[in-house]
Amino acid sequence: LSYFAIKRCIGFNNHKVVVISPSERQSKEFMDKVKLHITGLKLAKIDFFEDAVANILEARFPNGSKIIAVPSKPETVRGFTGDVIMDEASFFDRGHEVYQAVFPTITRKKEFKLIAISTPRSKKDVFYFLWETAKDDPLWFRMKLTIYDAVEKGLNIDVEELKRGIKNDRAWRAEYLCEFLDEEEVLLPYEVIQACEEENILVDDLRALQGDVYIGVDIARRHDLTVIAVLEKLGSVLYLRRLEILRQLPFSEQFKVLDHMAGFARKIAIDETGLGMQLAEELAKKWGETKIERVYFTARVKEELAERLKRHFEDKTIRIPVDNDLREDLHSVKRTVTDAGNIRYEG
Repeated sequence: LSYFAIKRCIGFNNHKVVVISPSERQSKEFMDKVKLHITGLKLAKIDFFEDAVANILEARFPNGSKIIAVPSKPETVRGFTGDVIMDEASFFDRGHEVYQAVFPTITRKKEFKLIAISTPRSKKDVFYFLWETAKDDPLWFRMKLTIYDAVEKGLNIDVEELKRGIKNDRAWRAEYLCEFLDEEEVLLPYEVIQACEEENILVDDLRALQGDVYIGVDIARRHDLTVIAVLEKLGSVLYLRRLEILRQLPFSEQFKVLDHMAGFARKIAIDETGLGMQLAEELAKKWGETKIERVYFTARVKEELAERLKRHFEDKTIRIPVDNDLREDLHSVKRTVTDAGNIRYEG
């Protein structure tokens, strides 16, 4: 796509290519690819500019053409004229509004093009709408490229090894088979998660936090990972300030990490199911039961925690960083009803 944008700017004077990405970070990544191609093509006299206030990045060509990269907000994509690239369109926040706002960009000249490209997500987002629109409409051209298609075209990768590595059927079907998935059984749909995402909220030093600090800990030593989530409460909103992953760390070292963090926390909730029991007891012995809340994961407790998390996201009283892995982990939690009528949460 970056090469396409450069080619269009070279081929036409005073031309614009507007690139819309889900976040400011992804806009910058796209412009980095533009710079890489420009270097490889040995193009000269191309200047780069950044408007930090409006979150707009530009590459300006000697013939007056521009590549303009903006994040996907309806209020920031209006007012342009030229080609439009909707990059990772499935992950746009308020995607249908973005499409409505940006479509007039291509209507001034017949030669202007609109390209939407994305990993499929759900059947509710704007990319699925465009994909279905293009099915029988000659105005559109649509193409799907799965991992098997890529291998057939020359990609050197072991598909079965890749599938074993991802260990998530929904993620495999969406990321590698390009399937649009239904959202009915998902605890947190993508649009609900993305509405609570925010750039630049992680911190390295817990001493910088001003509000009450709450920490959640899921303990493991083998196979799985021990995950520590640090949240700061400001007013009625919880901010995820740090997500620390401990890989195959002995319990003694895990205790040191948590013991240090406990000094900053108002409360630590720790999984005492199975492997976490000893660590939970030692922390409670040192810091007291008031600060250390030991959680035993029964089916009922899981349901209560899942519903509480869902309310926070739906009420937008939680903020998380813009992170694809975190988004997929949250989205992978599914609510199922057993034949006996019991509710189960799996992820």
